[in-house]
Amino acid sequence: MSPGSAGRPLKIVTAIAATVLVGAAAGVAVAFATRSPQSPPSGASSTPSATSPATPQASALYQGALRTMSGAAGFHYVSQSSGTDSETIVGDAGPSGGRQVITFNTSFGTEQFTLLLVGATVYFEGNAPAIEDELGVAAAHAAALQGKWVTVSAGDGPYTALQPGITVASQVQEIEQIDGFLPASTSNVTTQDGASAYRIAGSVFEPGGTAAAHLDITTSTHQALAFAIAATAGGGANTVTFTNWGTAPTVAAPSGAVAWSTLGSTPPPGGYGQTGTGGVTVTPTPTGQGTI
Repeated sequence: MSPGSAGRPLKIVTAIAATVLVGAAAGVAVAFATRSPQSPPSGASSTPSATSPATPQASALYQGALRTMSGAAGFHYVSQSSGTDSETIVGDAGPSGGRQVITFNTSFGTEQFTLLLVGATVYFEGNAPAIEDELGVAAAHAAALQGKWVTVSAGDGPYTALQPGITVASQVQEIEQIDGFLPASTSNVTTQDGASAYRIAGSVFEPGGTAAAHLDITTSTHQALAFAIAATAGGGANTVTFTNWGTAPTVAAPSGAVAWSTLGSTPPPGGYGQTGTGGVTVTPTPTGQGTI
């Protein structure tokens, strides 16, 4: 998360990095679309110290991190998943809008697209594979739309797959829906720049069992730094990192955009934006980037 709560939560997410991750640590969301083994988040030591099983403390810190995220003016997040369903989501979340840039492989090819949320309208710009899968445009017409902005409004077919996960509130929601992250213990870690952070270790549900996960937050403000899931199947990894806390993106509507309703689109197999590698349905949180 996983990257929109309705269609594709942030591989994090479900960007905090549980996104918080994804979720954006959370968003998070950031995502996770892919449930693959995770590598330790960059920027933090993989060897925690002074570990103590303190579920109440871990839960309190986790809830505090969610409250901090909910009240944020904005933040930047990067979700990276490797393995069978590799995906990269780069986003900037604000209270009422934001942007995402998403890249991942599907049966249509390597999809690359940008999403801007301005008011209640999503602006989409992407390559041909993304236009076919995310917007339902026929292959014969997709190439002509590359590099052009398309407006997707509430009520349009792709809206519920594209809109979730872009705002701060949506990122927090995706984090909370991350397959039941269960905080179990806390420890202290040292970030790459030498700062001290709390690591909230726990687990998430995955097909066939559970997977280890952890969220790193600052000791002073409880802002998310990174969230990682170490899945037991799939041979992949997912990490979401968060930066630029308190910075709200300024997103402007692109000029000359074409309305999705004029494209004569039809839902692709599995639904808008739901076709994964080899035709397998995936749900990555849409992220896009655009002129801000």
